Amino acid sequence: MGNGTIQPKHWRGVRQKMSIPPGAETRRPRPLVIPIKWYPSDQPWIKVNTDGAYTETSRKAGGGGVVRDASGKLLIAFATPLQAKSALEAELMAMFHGLELAKEFGKPVWIESDSEQVVKLAMGKKWGPAHVHQAVAQLVVARRHHNSRVTFISQEGNKAADLFAKEGLEREAF
Repeated sequence: MGNGTIQPKHWRGVRQKMSIPPGAETRRPRPLVIPIKWYPSDQPWIKVNTDGAYTETSRKAGGGGVVRDASGKLLIAFATPLQAKSALEAELMAMFHGLELAKEFGKPVWIESDSEQVVKLAMGKKWGPAHVHQAVAQLVVARRHHNSRVTFISQEGNKAADLFAKEGLEREAF
């Protein structure tokens, strides 16, 4: 075994507890395909999809979103630059802007985000990292003053908001 080669004599006295059939194949996991689709809200709710974007290299942040009624009709869309120091803060600020715009329609607001962490922070159960405390507080207070709910949606179902968030990176004003 000096040269690193294992030979049959090295296996003397070793017995296998199980036999492996010849030609056995390992099964690969099959990809699970689930169609992702955006669904309109129930009456009388209006739905707001928001997203935030942040680029580390330029330290620019943007937010965007869409507000739709229960039939799926677009009520308003927005893209805005943000003064954020992280992607998390940009997501929170975009959600706040979306809520403020949707409140103008005078109906309960259902907010969807593709960030599970933002959804948890918006529920007011945790404060998150120190640099986002102000954004979390602002969002929680705004939610308390209006009938709203917050849920998670996958990135595939939030593409419109993602498009506007990226547009917000390039904008100079709301």
